[in-house]
Amino acid sequence: MIITLIGIQWSGKWTQARILKEKYWFKLYEAGQVLREISKKQTDLWKLVKQTIESWKQVSPEIVEDILRDIIDSNKWANLILDWFVRNSWNKKSIDKIVWDYKVIFFDLPIEEARKRLLWRMYDPITWETFMPWTKINPKTWNKLTKRSDDEEAAIDERIKQFFEKTMPVVEQYKKEWNIKIINANQSIKDVTDEIVRNLGL
Repeated sequence: MIITLIGIQWSGKWTQARILKEKYWFKLYEAGQVLREISKKQTDLWKLVKQTIESWKQVSPEIVEDILRDIIDSNKWANLILDWFVRNSWNKKSIDKIVWDYKVIFFDLPIEEARKRLLWRMYDPITWETFMPWTKINPKTWNKLTKRSDDEEAAIDERIKQFFEKTMPVVEQYKKEWNIKIINANQSIKDVTDEIVRNLGL
């Protein structure tokens, strides 16, 4: 089974992906983490990807397709989670071209709740993991947490705007194709997990 997760930032995708990974033996590929790993390697792609990440921009469709193809070819018999690989229409075209059968999970979260979560979240500048508001230390690494430089009100509002302009049309397209599961992300972690499990038949 291959599933891709779509939702506004801080809608719970990160948490639920790790629960599915640990409880149901999925292999997890998060787009940002994959790109950061590439940016550390001395390959033809590393410099371009590194510059793109540092400027908080999206990489080109061609790079995303190359990464997706490598993931799929390397995991022919595995259950996979592809997190944040579909953000716009050309991402959808890429995954449709490479993955012949996959399920879409959409984390539905009200705008104001997403805005509140983004405004106060913390992150580890070493591992890039994000944490609940006012958390001071990464409990796994003891790294000191801080706010992301782009987690200011104007930047958050722009990211929310971009999500609704570029990603929501893709969600609407998936609805027409009947291969999307819509999850209420504005509930407890356990309830979100239970809803996902029911919808995937796990």
